Amino acid sequence: MMTFRQVAMVSILLAPLVSNAASDIKTSHTQIGQGKAPYIGVDFGNADYDLGNDSSPSFSIFAGMALNELLAIELGMIDFGDAIHATVKSEASAFYGSVIANSALSSELSAFVQLGLASWDYDVASASDSSVDVFWGFGLNYQIGHDLSARMVAQQFSMDASFSGTSVKEDILNVSVGLIHRF
Repeated sequence: MMTFRQVAMVSILLAPLVSNAASDIKTSHTQIGQGKAPYIGVDFGNADYDLGNDSSPSFSIFAGMALNELLAIELGMIDFGDAIHATVKSEASAFYGSVIANSALSSELSAFVQLGLASWDYDVASASDSSVDVFWGFGLNYQIGHDLSARMVAQQFSMDASFSGTSVKEDILNVSVGLIHRF
């Protein structure tokens, strides 16, 4: 798991890439000339539970608005599935809101970083907790057609839960692939 300091360092290193990309953009997260472009999407992937030492299929749906070629905002829901460790079942899900910064790598391919807040629910055995924590991610978008693209994304969610006075920190790395439809 990357620490906040490591995430900040990666963000600082990517900042020149994002700022220089403004002059080189051919296409990226939005369609050229359309300015604000809404989109919807679906991802299928694998959620790796750190504490549970198990993984599970994951599913997410999301909608967003590309503000320009460089920035977008996104809202979504993700179900991390369930993990079983030593006969104890845990499951998690989250609603999230994030800001996405894009950088075009070619006319069809763009890279992005994502930073946001996740309102999560985490259940272990018969206990449950929920809260809001920061999450981050990065990935690639590949433009398939005029209004359709594929994406691959890795997202890191941290859940600081408390069950009957016992603190539990679960980190979930979700790696997924999906499709995005732009309007």
